[in-house]
Amino acid sequence: MIDQNNRAALESMMTSPVYDEQISVRPEGGWPLSMLADMLKVGPPLLTEIIKSMESVKDTEKFVNLVQMLLPEYENDIMSAPRRRRVYKFCFYFGKKYYPLPANMDCPPAEWGNNMPVTLFGLSYKEYHELDMRPGYLLMLSLVVYPWEGDDRDAQDDSVPFNPAAFGNGTKKWKPKASDIEWLKALFTSLKINDHWIAPMGFEMVKVSANEFKLTNAADNPDVKDTIARTLLVAEKLGIKATFIAGKNAAEKTTAARIPLLDKVQDIVGAETVRKIPKRGWEPEDLHKMTDGTRFEGVGYFADWACGQTGCTILDSSYEDCEWVEGMGEPLFKWTKRNIEILTEQWPKTQEIRTKIDKMAIWLEQDQANHFFELVNFLMSHKVKPTHKDRMGFYDRGDRACCLDQFSDEDEEEENDGTE
Repeated sequence: MIDQNNRAALESMMTSPVYDEQISVRPEGGWPLSMLADMLKVGPPLLTEIIKSMESVKDTEKFVNLVQMLLPEYENDIMSAPRRRRVYKFCFYFGKKYYPLPANMDCPPAEWGNNMPVTLFGLSYKEYHELDMRPGYLLMLSLVVYPWEGDDRDAQDDSVPFNPAAFGNGTKKWKPKASDIEWLKALFTSLKINDHWIAPMGFEMVKVSANEFKLTNAADNPDVKDTIARTLLVAEKLGIKATFIAGKNAAEKTTAARIPLLDKVQDIVGAETVRKIPKRGWEPEDLHKMTDGTRFEGVGYFADWACGQTGCTILDSSYEDCEWVEGMGEPLFKWTKRNIEILTEQWPKTQEIRTKIDKMAIWLEQDQANHFFELVNFLMSHKVKPTHKDRMGFYDRGDRACCLDQFSDEDEEEENDGTE
């Protein structure tokens, strides 16, 4: 569910949203006919509606209290509207006074008062590695340092953190003894299909068929590498096939994190342009120094967004940075004055940053190869002393934690205790 929320948010972030504030309560294109039908209905309310109202008195009261707390000057106008229009009017007036809400117009007022709607557009770890982005975003992302250097999700060796075949050259000179061959033959014969054998020195293999085994785990040290290389050589002499998935150790994974991104960008703009980009990329501060106030302004702001350092909560945090209530499909935010004050204060800057990012992404996509070539050459022509941050040394996933007030499992437990 977290991944789905992050995917939806990223897709929304990449659609070049328009930030012009609505100036009319009447939606563009007019009200739907179903709304007109509701307004023209006369007569007593349906019994089912009366029952619903009686069952949700507390929730309805929350919505009324919300209106009185945040929009007291518009209370009569909001509450006198037909039920299905109250949320729309609430959002409209809220947007005029505070900031635009990501409103769900199908949500009834009784439910609207429970949770504050917040959409988070921060770049998540998974979405970075998926690389499923519009071309303009991929091109700018290739200029930016890897935002997760030092993340514990990267700081773990793969099951086989090297390529066993790459360590066989020196071993080719080694001549196995008859006892070595007999030992492996006896071991392999004694194993049943799918049986595992764990070597005390630090590797594991499984017999997958009558003449094949798979290396499944290995420690990253010279003795293990040498022993595995010798084992592969003996297996070859016995006609036993050895398979493995060559992986990387933690250090290699960190330095190689940008390689898939650069490969994808190379397919878009060509190898000549990509070769000019520094292997590590640029820090956001450096990109700001080089592009702010130029026709390439927006690249530095994109780097801030990718690294979660815009200073705007909804741009810096993703759904993986939130608290989650068990069983809920999205994080639940509280209607608090603190939340509203934070987002209201940040909204002008949020709007400015996203507008500049959109403008730059659109320009790059108009002529991807040539425009990106211009941008890279412009960056390379600057003699800006690069900023070197020891990201490996200070990275903390908590730095991206969403600072808004949220509901947690503890809140749910307290509420249940109070009810009982």
